[in-house]
Amino acid sequence: MSNRRNIQFMYTPHNKATTLDCSFVVDSANGNGLGIRSLKNSGRISSVFMHTTATPAIGNPNPNNGYIVVNLQDNYNRYLGGYSGFVSPVSGTPILVASAGVTAGLVYVIVSLGTTSATGWQSLGLPAGITPAVGVSFVATATTTAAGTGAVEVPATAGSGVDHIEVIGDANLMNNNGAIILGAGSGMQIIMACFKNTVLTAPVDGTVIGMNFYMNDSAQGV
Repeated sequence: MSNRRNIQFMYTPHNKATTLDCSFVVDSANGNGLGIRSLKNSGRISSVFMHTTATPAIGNPNPNNGYIVVNLQDNYNRYLGGYSGFVSPVSGTPILVASAGVTAGLVYVIVSLGTTSATGWQSLGLPAGITPAVGVSFVATATTTAAGTGAVEVPATAGSGVDHIEVIGDANLMNNNGAIILGAGSGMQIIMACFKNTVLTAPVDGTVIGMNFYMNDSAQGV
């Protein structure tokens, strides 16, 4: 049952407003057949599917390139809105910091710590207050090398390849899909499309996509 006092915690007049979030890595060639990997979420999202070149996993309708199918564990009274963001993939070409080194002013992402020490990473440009780790980015402050077997990569030239994501159709009509979509649970389904300059576009493999959904969780409406 909805509680009007809920608004004092959510700062919204909507009854039982709920936020869901997830992130995943686009990976069309992954053998899991999902079109993605490394799904992380708030526990209310049962699956995410994209186009795959492998054998599609059970439940994956294998949508065309550029589409994302998100299956929620629960039904909701209303889809109120949402937003998404992207983390650019890296180039795919590792650069050994001991031999090739880095160039001042360029941005790098650590892809292997190797035996390079924290002091070594700092000499390349990593701020002293940040712990070296795979995935950490930094701006090289000098054209130099550092001892050890660590490696970095530059961001992919084209970035994620997309500039925004849109919901397709009316998500509020997509409840109770469990009977027709295997592996999707019994909740709402939301289908989205990725665009670049108004053209349907597949994100570059390795792109991390983060999504947030703002839902109304009350049968009493908004």
